[in-house]
Amino acid sequence: MNNNRSVSAAIGEYLVLGELLKRNIEAYLAHGETQKGWDVVIVTNESTKRVQVKTIDWPNQLAVNGNFAGGFDYLVVVLLDRLNPRSRFFVFEHGELDVLLSAPNMLRTGGKRTLTMSQKSMDSRVKQHEDNWKILQPPPTESKQEVLHAGSENEV
Repeated sequence: MNNNRSVSAAIGEYLVLGELLKRNIEAYLAHGETQKGWDVVIVTNESTKRVQVKTIDWPNQLAVNGNFAGGFDYLVVVLLDRLNPRSRFFVFEHGELDVLLSAPNMLRTGGKRTLTMSQKSMDSRVKQHEDNWKILQPPPTESKQEVLHAGSENEV
């Protein structure tokens, strides 16, 4: 199989979509250039969440490079291990990224930054983000029946 970046990126996006759907999170892949800066959208009754997916061929690659300035609400890093049937996923809120990224490199186009995914980094700095899917799940909503029932208990 071809190991180029576009193949890895597509695999990562579909793996993330599958993980979201498995958790009953309504999600869709973005297609084409119309959604620059994000790859998957999560839809709820209250809002939409834009998810950027970055995939690296791990353990051969240890760095996630890109422009993390904006355009998305969440980042999912997929460590795609082509020899292992289970890839690893790290889920970050956009606001948490700044302290984990390298300083902007103005010599590279657009001041791209790096997120290091070495074993040392995963054991310390990013460990709490592994399989952190709960931050993408919509908050539970009370049904009208539960609210009415709770109100009647207070009247007694």
